[in-house]
Amino acid sequence: MHRAASESRKGDAMSQPDDLNKTIQDLIDRQTEGAYWDFKLQHHANNADLIHDVLCLANAEHQGDRFLVFGVDDATYALQSIANTPNRKSQSDVVSVFRDNSSKFFESRIPNIYLREIEINGDTLDVLVIEDRPFKPYHLVDDYSRQSRKLRAHHIYTRVNDTNTPMPDSAPPHEVIRMWREKFGLDSSAIERALRFLQEPDSWEYVSEDFFGEGYYHHKIFPEFTLKVADTDSTVVACNEEWTRGEIRRDNNSVRFYLLYYHQTLLHRTRVVTFDDGKKSMVAPNWRPRGAGRFYFYLADSVEYALQRFHSASRHKDDSTDLCIRGQGQDSEEARSLWPEGLRIPSLENYELKAFLGEEEECEPSTDDVEQYQLFLRNQLDFEEWRDNQATT
Repeated sequence: MHRAASESRKGDAMSQPDDLNKTIQDLIDRQTEGAYWDFKLQHHANNADLIHDVLCLANAEHQGDRFLVFGVDDATYALQSIANTPNRKSQSDVVSVFRDNSSKFFESRIPNIYLREIEINGDTLDVLVIEDRPFKPYHLVDDYSRQSRKLRAHHIYTRVNDTNTPMPDSAPPHEVIRMWREKFGLDSSAIERALRFLQEPDSWEYVSEDFFGEGYYHHKIFPEFTLKVADTDSTVVACNEEWTRGEIRRDNNSVRFYLLYYHQTLLHRTRVVTFDDGKKSMVAPNWRPRGAGRFYFYLADSVEYALQRFHSASRHKDDSTDLCIRGQGQDSEEARSLWPEGLRIPSLENYELKAFLGEEEECEPSTDDVEQYQLFLRNQLDFEEWRDNQATT
């Protein structure tokens, strides 16, 4: 079954089976555990232990994903197939442990995790990947207890070298400071900080500069970061691309720019297109040629995608990512069946883009608007089918 186009694909290049296999094999070959990887012979029998291990790894000092590997003896580093072992959990089981208890977490924010099954030397292993995200420290605001194992509210757990913070304890102050510095991007570049701030629209304030409601945003804590809107000439800058053409009105689109500043330095400029007789607006997605058509997307770690999410969640709140589908024929009908509430431009990782497009072939793009629109729908449909196939292999 197809998944919604808006569903975010979890993981980075490490989620590709070959890369993940090699990464885990290399860690096993070290014959030790480390700050960002931990070995377990079997899945946890107690969910408190599972949450504790994930929190410790999620808060550890490391740039990159972290790994909880099931099927490896942490004393001898021998492999033992995880297939048919007690307490083995599925992806849904593991995610539910955290989602069902999200209210116990600070800001209800839980680590991004996903489970992958791999095979090494004929043995089946499970790898729980904890993605590196700048929202540390992850911690509980309510106690969590299971069978005498108790995670304490407001205790911050981490992992130093190969050792977790014990449940009754909390991380030392210098480790906690390091996490908060990362959360606020104090050791990051200006564009990295801006990307993090844009993921939290409520941390920005809108200031109106005139009676017509025109103004700008500034970050509430770091007002040196501002987001302004600038008009531009719609006859010069593109604003009638295929993704706008499903609407009833297609002859009065307009375009503006989001200008992202740090103090007086322009960090990024991004197109915002208003369409459907002014009822919808959306940050313009990226595109790559595919056949005689174009494939439209957002890169998950791009400024454009961060601004699109900010745009939809801030004062606009128009859910303009639901794009109408027009025309007749097989592609239109298939698109309506897959997206009954409207087509959504997908977000994806760079490795997914490269894998989907493969070797780019030179091809003359269609100059017929009707044909180009059908090619656009076909490319978006093909990507969803490709992504579904990747999830089941």
